[in-house]
Amino acid sequence: MTSNKHTHSIHINAPVKKVFYYLEDPAHFIAGMPWESHGTHATVGAVHRTPDGVVTSYENKFGEDGKHYAFTREEYVVNERIVDHSQLGVVFTWTFEPDATGTTLTFTWDGTKLMKVLDSVFYHVDKDAARSMVTFKREVEALP
Repeated sequence: MTSNKHTHSIHINAPVKKVFYYLEDPAHFIAGMPWESHGTHATVGAVHRTPDGVVTSYENKFGEDGKHYAFTREEYVVNERIVDHSQLGVVFTWTFEPDATGTTLTFTWDGTKLMKVLDSVFYHVDKDAARSMVTFKREVEALP
């Protein structure tokens, strides 16, 4: 099956290092998604880390029925890129690029054609990602 992507970018008035270290924490990613638009909520479950503290995998506890979705961190390049792969076959990629006044953060959701259809019916990541980017911008810019 072919892949189908949603891509969103936003400028954040903060250095790459600050944006990267904020989003490397799965709790910030999960908390920043507008789950309430689906009439539910999500929290981070178990988070597994290397001895140096780098996330290798984590769980997203989703909704009232307690569904758990596992994510594996497939790529971690400090201050450049984070790639997480969900058990549903969707790949979440974050890229961090310095610009004249801060950071350009880009988020890409990539899934199979089937996942894109399911997304368009149930999840609407394209809309949620745009709202999440605004949340991440606000949260990072408020950090000391």
